[in-house]
Parts: sequence; structure tokens; C-alpha cells
Amino acid sequence: MNKKFLFATVGIAILVACGTAKNSGPKVETLPTQGDVDRVQDKFPGYTLTDLNEGKQLFETNCNLCHGLKKPTSRTEEEWKEIVPRMVKKVNNKEGHSVSTDGEQKILRYVITMGSVGKS
Repeated sequence: MNKKFLFATVGIAILVACGTAKNSGPKVETLPTQGDVDRVQDKFPGYTLTDLNEGKQLFETNCNLCHGLKKPTSRTEEEWKEIVPRMVKKVNNKEGHSVSTDGEQKILRYVITMGSVGKS
């Protein structure tokens, strides 16, 4: 009887853990820092950590509507410049979703900035 109780308890714990993980939503694990902002100041003058974090939030909120989140390092800057505008158009075609031109730029700057980690 104790083994059945143990297995039932472990099974419930696993189900709860999996359910919690799904509800937490996808997140990008690397947190932006001021060092990331400093690294791209020549490319994006006036860019702030707030801008970078807003781009991260928009990326996490919108870029998983159709597919899993891609790592910013998975594409080159040139590829992101082609991908992001195309994907924003797709998001904007979904009912109840809209990414502004400013939001698109924040997403693009976020993926370019975080995609250059370790490449400078």
C-alpha cells in the first residue's frame, strides 16, 4: 500500500510541475544587461536598457504565437532584418494582436543586440 501511495504522490507531483511549466509561458533565459546596451551604442545611439527589456518582452509575448521562441543567436543580423518585419505582419494579421512600428524596431534591436553576445 505504501508503494502505491508513493507512486501516486510522485505522479501527481510530476503532473503539477508540468502543468505549472506550461502556464508560465516561454521565456528567453538570458537577461539583458547594461553591458549588452553598451556593446551596441555605436549601432543604436541612445538605446537604453529599458528599450532592450521592452524588446525582450515584445519578443516573448508575440514571437511564440505561431512557433517556439528562437534564440537571438540562431540568426545573423541580416537574417533578423528580413525575418522580424515578415513575422510582425503575420502577428498583426492575428485577431487581437498588434505590434506597432516602434514595437517592431524594439524586437529587431533586441534580437540583434542579444544575438551579438560573445561575437564582439
